[in-house]
Amino acid sequence: MSNIQNKPKKTVSQLIEEMAERGITFNYINTESAEVYLSEINNYLRTASYRKNYQKYQRGRKQGQYINLDFAYLTELSTIDMHYRFLIQKMCSDIEHSICVKLISDIEKDSTTDGYDLVRNYLHNNPRELQKIEGMVVSPHTGNLLRKYFTLSSHGNRHRIQIQNYDDCPVWVLLELLSFGSLIFFYLDYYPSRNIGHLPRNILNLVRSLRNAAAHNNCILFDLNSRTTTPPREIINFVRGISSISQAQRRSRLTSRAVLEFVALIYIYDRVVDGKVRQHRINELKDLFFVRMVEKKGYFESNDLIKQTHKFVSKIVKEILL
Repeated sequence: MSNIQNKPKKTVSQLIEEMAERGITFNYINTESAEVYLSEINNYLRTASYRKNYQKYQRGRKQGQYINLDFAYLTELSTIDMHYRFLIQKMCSDIEHSICVKLISDIEKDSTTDGYDLVRNYLHNNPRELQKIEGMVVSPHTGNLLRKYFTLSSHGNRHRIQIQNYDDCPVWVLLELLSFGSLIFFYLDYYPSRNIGHLPRNILNLVRSLRNAAAHNNCILFDLNSRTTTPPREIINFVRGISSISQAQRRSRLTSRAVLEFVALIYIYDRVVDGKVRQHRINELKDLFFVRMVEKKGYFESNDLIKQTHKFVSKIVKEILL
């Protein structure tokens, strides 16, 4: 059966009735207020997604219904996830800036390059990257850079500008134009080519995945369950150094994709970001994990998955950054 037949459009009141039928209670937020919430604050798809963190009755008259799940718990998880996404974006921006600074510093010291040949090789080998940069000509934030360092042509069509030549663009300009993912790609191209030690590709890709989810405002904490991924060896060893985390906890929690990506973020952040910005971000992490996330901890007293996940990640934050 197709989604058109199986999941037809429904009104908010119908969706709330359906939630109640699935065992979701409205003890803290009544159904009338829930209708307002789903109509004006957050939609059903996003709010209901967090139900994956709750188990269902497997037998008896309540079979198939959620266990100890109230609508207020879903709204609280959604709010926490919002704050989490905002902080993730800031931390990824810090990482991006630090990687750029290090790249430029190392390239300046590299006698084998003039800083222009790197651009020629990179764009020649990555034509799709060139197309992405062409699309930035119309931006008021990057257009002037492109006009100054690239030879552009419109071929009579001012709406379709192409880069004809990029020989006159230095690497320190190119890095300003690259997305986070492209910056990582450039990073992983430059350092191995010089046999210089660098951050692991698989962990950088985990951070890129998390950053993209946060930047696109995707729900991140909607599924904290284990056995959804396999952690890299570097992350296992990283967490093994934290004495307060047992082997069983490590094996369980690191197979949660949401947890693994955050631990990867901490791993990279700890290695590349320092100074005042690091301390400022640490203060924000402390406020999120040890104040805001536990503000309504009574909501989750009966949910071992949520409690143990928060406990596990909090240990990593304390041990590595505090």
